[in-house]
Amino acid sequence: MAVTTRVIDRARRDLDVSKEIARLYPDATPFAVILMKARKETTQTNYFYWYDSELVDWWGKVVTAVTTGGPGDEVTISVESNSMFRPKDLVKVADTDEVLYVTEITSSGGTDQIKAIRGYEALAAGATLTNIPENAQLLILGNAMEEFSSAPGSKLLQPTKGENFTQIFRTPFDQSMTSTSEKLRTAETERNRLRRDKAIEHRLAIERAMIFGKPYQDPNEARNTTGGVLHFIQDQKFTSNSTFDEDVFEDFCEKLFTHGSDKKLLICSHKVGAAINKFAKENIETRSGEETYGLRLKQYKSFHGDLFIVPSRTLERAYQGLVLGLDMKNLKYRPLSTRDTTLKTNIQPNDADGWRDEYMTEAGLELRLPKTHAWMNIDMSDWTVDA
Repeated sequence: MAVTTRVIDRARRDLDVSKEIARLYPDATPFAVILMKARKETTQTNYFYWYDSELVDWWGKVVTAVTTGGPGDEVTISVESNSMFRPKDLVKVADTDEVLYVTEITSSGGTDQIKAIRGYEALAAGATLTNIPENAQLLILGNAMEEFSSAPGSKLLQPTKGENFTQIFRTPFDQSMTSTSEKLRTAETERNRLRRDKAIEHRLAIERAMIFGKPYQDPNEARNTTGGVLHFIQDQKFTSNSTFDEDVFEDFCEKLFTHGSDKKLLICSHKVGAAINKFAKENIETRSGEETYGLRLKQYKSFHGDLFIVPSRTLERAYQGLVLGLDMKNLKYRPLSTRDTTLKTNIQPNDADGWRDEYMTEAGLELRLPKTHAWMNIDMSDWTVDA
């Protein structure tokens, strides 16, 4: 009579391996490892969102040169944006040292404007004023209120909403029972070898999505894709017409460290990392794993801040010139609750003459305050491209 076995059913189980997969060969996918270990927060739904709040800017810019008006005269000034100005503000023209007193916020033909009294501070009657040039920088010094005054107009910025989806990543691997039964010359089983190698492959797929992915929810199927770093920081591109060298790199650092923390990650190809090491080796030191997310990383000390250099195999071939500067305080890896990286064992049909396992993850990326990050794309046309 037929005998029914339930051994395969009993062997089916899910093993939480999110920590183990992060420890396995971390140098192969350092960015994914850092996200998984250092900046993880679960989400309860496959769609998640956040709000970013920024300070009101205190710098403005003149659009059209001002050639009229003397001390005490009210003039209309076209500015790039008038959102940061309010009546009774004192504004210093950085190019000429003149101080303006704002009286009104206006607009004309779609151009933002302010009305202001010229030469308001410390200029005697009859003094002459220099023209305010086009693109002159305007620094808001704060407001100047009269005695027993009412409160001035408020300056408020609405929080900016960011949103993303979790994406399902699956990496299966299997073996027939015939192959499993064969004797091997190596010490480890084929199953253990595949578990190790496929863990790296799975993590590489996650890292690529966290860099290059775009958020999308398929209207016809229950499928989401997650947005990566580049999707959120497109407006933070640094460009230079000069050959990549230490001066260009320092200019990039200046842009990168304008906002956010004074310690950031630099994700780059091994070629770019080697170039940085060549021209800036005196400013580079190796930090131990305990100090840098459990990895041994090179630290570049610039005038603007410290960079931990993370060479990634994800940035190869067409993307070997891509350089990402990231503020880890404003990045999070967001796995769906109970859906962080899991090794699912024996998922084959009951009558299959073999076994099948798979790694499964459902996760997305949260990137906040895009201005705290930056990127550039180095021209690699004169470099030898990897085969």
